Amino acid sequence: MNVPLFLPIAPRPLEDELLSSWQERVACRYGRAVLELERWLEPRATYAPAIGFEQRDFRPPTAVVELWAQACRLPASSLAGMALSRRARPLAWYVADRSHAGVCPACLDQDTADDGDHYVRRAWSHVEAMVCSRHRQRLRDFCGRCFGSAGFRFHELAGKARLVCMTCLTVVSSCREADRAEPQKTRFLTTLADIVKAVVAGDAGEGPSPEEIMRAAKLLWTPSQADDKPFIAWSGLGLPKGGHGMPAQRTAPLATAALTWRITTLIAIAQLLDLAGARRRFGPPPPFVFRAFAAEPENASQPTLGSAVRQSKETGKPATRLELRSNAEYRSLAEAILASPDWKRAERAGGATRGRVLGRLMIQALDRAPRGQAAGLDRAVP
Repeated sequence: MNVPLFLPIAPRPLEDELLSSWQERVACRYGRAVLELERWLEPRATYAPAIGFEQRDFRPPTAVVELWAQACRLPASSLAGMALSRRARPLAWYVADRSHAGVCPACLDQDTADDGDHYVRRAWSHVEAMVCSRHRQRLRDFCGRCFGSAGFRFHELAGKARLVCMTCLTVVSSCREADRAEPQKTRFLTTLADIVKAVVAGDAGEGPSPEEIMRAAKLLWTPSQADDKPFIAWSGLGLPKGGHGMPAQRTAPLATAALTWRITTLIAIAQLLDLAGARRRFGPPPPFVFRAFAAEPENASQPTLGSAVRQSKETGKPATRLELRSNAEYRSLAEAILASPDWKRAERAGGATRGRVLGRLMIQALDRAPRGQAAGLDRAVP
């Protein structure tokens, strides 16, 4: 007969807390990871360990919930009620990897000021969570001291659970680094997040449907050329440097991208669907992206891109149709860009704005038909 084990120190769950956050707060009191503590509580467990966001937060196994409820002397129903599957939001609208979800250092500082534990809010796991709705600050997924992006974990300090950097063990705090985000961009991201949240909740009225937003996200990460370059690369937006944090699954980019790439993807979606005034701020996307989005069936699991991506009969891989122009025509396009009023205004702006405007002007210029086609001449299509 197994004698049930109890944990003498077990803080209570908080109202807006993730289940995994509470479990980690308990486990850090004993200097153990959650799975280590579970193996100690139930060494003869016949069920597989719960791993990942879906099993820890969205749909935790009943046996795991009952184990924690018994050890911490809590009703199993109250812990089961923390499962995100009990809420209306589908799994696809949550960030699948906790290390890719941002945190608000100001909220954590308030936890410290209130003499309580740090804890992870449920809302931070939403795919549209970019700005703290309370402090109007950008969420952060990197350490303010070492700038590492390995994520955060709980560590007990002076009897309290604190989120610390996985790399250098520095406590997450807004004192480490000021929020350098532009106020206007922060307001834009807040507005965009509110729109997406309303769409997911079904309160958007005449706005886009959740399926349209997901369809746009998948299209933006669909290859537009044979070299696997996705459509988002042609959006004219300033993309994050390097490939770190890009979506682990291009069919689920919002759920599997790190914070910076998720923000970029949401802005590109807003640009494509004209949400939150994105086209006024960033300009419209290239016409060929519009055409690809219009050609994609609404119920397709994989986007059908029409003429934007052709399939090779021999290999089944995308084949690129190149329409090269003469050197003289490229020079003429460049001179027209440099002489345009948009470029002259952008020359006085910052580097990121200047690069964004230049990218948009280049895309618009190249999207126009070559001189031969404009004159009505036939061109061979490979």
